[in-house]
Amino acid sequence: MKRVQIALLLAFVLFRAPVAALAAEGDLAFSVSPESAYNLLDETIRSARSSIELNIYMLTNRNINEALAERAANGVNVTILLEGEVYGGEILLPVKNALDALQAAFKEKSNGRGKFLVMSSQNGQNQRRYTFNHAKYMIVDGKIVFVSSENITGSAFGNNNFSGGTRGWQIAIESKTLAASLGRIFREDSTGRDVVPYDKAIFKIKDPGNNPLPPRTPRSVQLFPLLRGTSTAQSLCVSPKSLDCILAFIRSAKKELLVEEMSLPLYWVSRTGGADKPNPIVEELLAAAKRGVKVSVLINDDNAFGESTTPAKERNDLTVKWLNAEASKARLQLKAVTFDQKAIQVNYVHNKGMVADGARVFVSSINGTENSVFNNREVAVSVESVSAAKYYSDVFQFDWSQSQK
Repeated sequence: MKRVQIALLLAFVLFRAPVAALAAEGDLAFSVSPESAYNLLDETIRSARSSIELNIYMLTNRNINEALAERAANGVNVTILLEGEVYGGEILLPVKNALDALQAAFKEKSNGRGKFLVMSSQNGQNQRRYTFNHAKYMIVDGKIVFVSSENITGSAFGNNNFSGGTRGWQIAIESKTLAASLGRIFREDSTGRDVVPYDKAIFKIKDPGNNPLPPRTPRSVQLFPLLRGTSTAQSLCVSPKSLDCILAFIRSAKKELLVEEMSLPLYWVSRTGGADKPNPIVEELLAAAKRGVKVSVLINDDNAFGESTTPAKERNDLTVKWLNAEASKARLQLKAVTFDQKAIQVNYVHNKGMVADGARVFVSSINGTENSVFNNREVAVSVESVSAAKYYSDVFQFDWSQSQK
């Protein structure tokens, strides 16, 4: 009995011990939300020895906040850039309390190493550079880049396998070149005129009252653990003006292209009274099929958030119908399917990812909307890696098969 207890204790310690996430140039680690994303993010944070630079749209996960505070308290320079005016304009009181706790931990325990910044118009006092700072990335020790489709929330990084999460992808890459390029972007964004210290930021706070979370049950579907691999090349794709690199990735496909998207409207609808435009990303998917590529497109259900209020021309189901009609008309190897969140036991798909030819992956914060492509700060990474492509292809094929039952 004593030996068993010692073995269990040792296993627990080894599981929780901070380990270097990656060891050599080109090494990768990849995960999927909701089941393994927390492990990769927590591991990457705890591997930091000198610096963490985090740019994030939403930061509501208390466990991750504590990990960031712990690194700052142990001599790591931690800089966080947070979007201060998320869609809808309001921040819930419990979220604000969690952010306040992180700021307090930085002030009390980091000896000045914790720096918390907010991108905000300050109720219109500052002119914003981007509609939203919607990026979700981190740079560790000037050599590791972490990119995610997901915000750092409990639903995406929940540290459990329970229902109620979101489907998304994450990847960590050891690359000094990639880290240097992204680091320059981070430092440019974090010193702009629309950035203020957290304790100076103006937030619109909403008290949700006594509104308990819905019950969550263990997921009974196939789960995908954190895995590791290697890559031969990586490149950034950054909004504003990310259209060229998105289209380039689609055009790189010669045999097969897998696409999983939260938002992929058929039209980019004008907000200023001008003419609506066909979505060039959707058009490029059709063009890929016409040149002989097998194209599979899996898109979020418009009704995942309840009864949809999305304008008709911007609904995902219109894109699904149009792509399938075009495929039928020209007898193309092209099929679009609506993501079945109930079968996959998540709330919705928040992903913006692609896999080409079983050899390249695109992990991204960039939705298929005009605003995301041209007006937001967004970050994606294209990675040449058979191991990552196999992993995300397996995840995609599971989601695909469950969405067609």
